[in-house]
Amino acid sequence: MGAQCSFAVSVCRHFHERPSSLNELSIKLVEIRKVETHERIFLLLKLVLTLPVAMESVERVFSGMTQLGFGLSVERADNRRYTAVCAVESYDWRIHASRLFDNVSWAIKVINGSHRTCGRLEENPMVTSEWLSKHMLGEIEANPEIPVETLRRYAQEKFQLRVKKRLLYKVRSMAKEKLHGGWAEAYELLPRYAEMIKQTNPGSYALITWGASSGDVNPKFRACFFSFAAQVRGILRGCRPIIRIDGDHLSGFYKAILLTAVGIDGNNEIFVLAYGLVDTESCDSWTYFMRCLRQMFEQEGCNRDDWTFISDRKKGVELAVRETFPRATRRVCCQHLYMNCKNNGFSGSAFHKLFWIASNAYNIVFGKAMVKITEYNANDTAYLNSCIKQ
Repeated sequence: MGAQCSFAVSVCRHFHERPSSLNELSIKLVEIRKVETHERIFLLLKLVLTLPVAMESVERVFSGMTQLGFGLSVERADNRRYTAVCAVESYDWRIHASRLFDNVSWAIKVINGSHRTCGRLEENPMVTSEWLSKHMLGEIEANPEIPVETLRRYAQEKFQLRVKKRLLYKVRSMAKEKLHGGWAEAYELLPRYAEMIKQTNPGSYALITWGASSGDVNPKFRACFFSFAAQVRGILRGCRPIIRIDGDHLSGFYKAILLTAVGIDGNNEIFVLAYGLVDTESCDSWTYFMRCLRQMFEQEGCNRDDWTFISDRKKGVELAVRETFPRATRRVCCQHLYMNCKNNGFSGSAFHKLFWIASNAYNIVFGKAMVKITEYNANDTAYLNSCIKQ
């Protein structure tokens, strides 16, 4: 008890002059935290809570407690009362605080039990994603794609904390949002991005589509389409009339489908033509994308509609191509077709070899490869022929 009183006297000396700002309070807290014992940190908390800047300082005190290995389990917390117990169930330590009549300061009314021998907590319930994102902000800012395992080692080495991987994924996302803004803010910038493309790249095609559901006041993002002038002119002047279209699922906070159109240049390299975002991969979304392609070509004075499109076997693509480019030829992507064959039970090393020989052939070799596939398994050939008819 005497040690606690002497420590209380030293704390009161530090706070003899009431801190005028939170920074000044933080400096004093750092000096006091040099004495790291269980009872003293909570006696410090008891004194700090009576200050006018208590609501802001409590977070810093709790942060210090977390780094020292103390753990609290909150039983009740509202704007009038705060009750917590030791995170170790076998210890009967308990703290209860309430707001004073000035509605600013708080006072700890009860501290029961001993809190000396519960040990340091490596898995601390006080450690939240918000706390971790705040203290790991510098590491994530230096490397936004820092591996979760690296963050895990960082928490272990610096704070002596064991943190689950799934929590660190959330921590990394929260830190990125603090640094660069959230997904909603990024989508709000799309109209400005489209206008800037048109201003800085004359001849480019940029379209943002908005819509409102029944009862909604503010319009919501529906779809977008982007293609730069150099991409359009490049495919018209230096690429073959073959366009590969496909859709990929995005894994961000707002789920969407990324639709892309690419060509093949003179070096047999991929030449990006256009891309867009839609909510689902359906006949309507593909029709939207193909209409934008048609308007983009017409903007450059190209009215041809006998392009060759390569895609997967989804029916929505077929309908969209026929409606927008009536004379276009559609071909099936061999990689998608091979995966369809595997899903239907047609696989094996021999079939794999013969399939890709037939896919890469453009002369009599194709017929020979198909004959060998028929000899290997006639059902394989029947399935491939049914895909060609579709």
